[in-house]
Amino acid sequence: MSSESYHQTVNIDQNPGIYANGGNRIYPAFSTIFENQSLGTASYNSLQASIDKQLSKGLQFHSAFTWSKIIDIQGLNDSAFFSSGLADPFDIKWNRGIAEMNIRLVSISDFIYTTPTLRGTNSLVRQLAGGWEISGIWTLQSGYPFSIVGGDGNNNSGALQGGDRADYVPGQSFGVHQGSKANWLNTYFNPAAFAVNQPGTFGNSAKNLLTGPGTNTADMAFMKNWRYEQKNLQFRAEMFNAFNHPNFGMPDNDPSTSNAGQITSLGPIPPRVIQLGVKLTF
Repeated sequence: MSSESYHQTVNIDQNPGIYANGGNRIYPAFSTIFENQSLGTASYNSLQASIDKQLSKGLQFHSAFTWSKIIDIQGLNDSAFFSSGLADPFDIKWNRGIAEMNIRLVSISDFIYTTPTLRGTNSLVRQLAGGWEISGIWTLQSGYPFSIVGGDGNNNSGALQGGDRADYVPGQSFGVHQGSKANWLNTYFNPAAFAVNQPGTFGNSAKNLLTGPGTNTADMAFMKNWRYEQKNLQFRAEMFNAFNHPNFGMPDNDPSTSNAGQITSLGPIPPRVIQLGVKLTF
């Protein structure tokens, strides 16, 4: 699948700071002056595949895979309600790159399986072990992209946009996600590959150049119904992040700090959560 979009709305600050003018705005009596322009472009390219198994012998499942790439000038998160303008209001092309929402690889699989009812066995075995419904969702995906930020609070350019990016150091490899878990948690990328952008510049490293840690999580549920006359008793056990797989946050992306490249927090998916429930209907 491939698509290209033109004339997207972008916010441009028409009153940025000018480095050569001591970082003062063009019109010092005013703050930001956002102008809404239809200069944005975006592209989406993907390979999509899926497998389905229709219900038979108590089992059905679906699996979908997407390999994609999204490029834009200004993402939705950047431009909502005129909260911020283009990081470089002087050069539209400098702002074009991997989109904030780009997740390169996504694989989602789900299944539902109903165990045999165990007819022919004694009543106790049949009631305890027969007719359970087991379901699950397994999600594997790449991490979110991120940029390496510039110096002086991302304002070494003096443009007062807070969107500067670091300079790339020639000859250095990015070294992303290398070695053991202990190693890449401490050094997710090579901090020596980046330097604070030169004063008066916006940085030469690409937008959202690197990708953070991916996600590997599974949710599962076990359900059993007991029916008697007009009554139904249902038991449910649900597990989120059932295998308690750790998911990590983004690394420190500021090359000027001592923690550059380190991951010190967990991601949005918490450790395993189990909840039990009983429902009686009559």
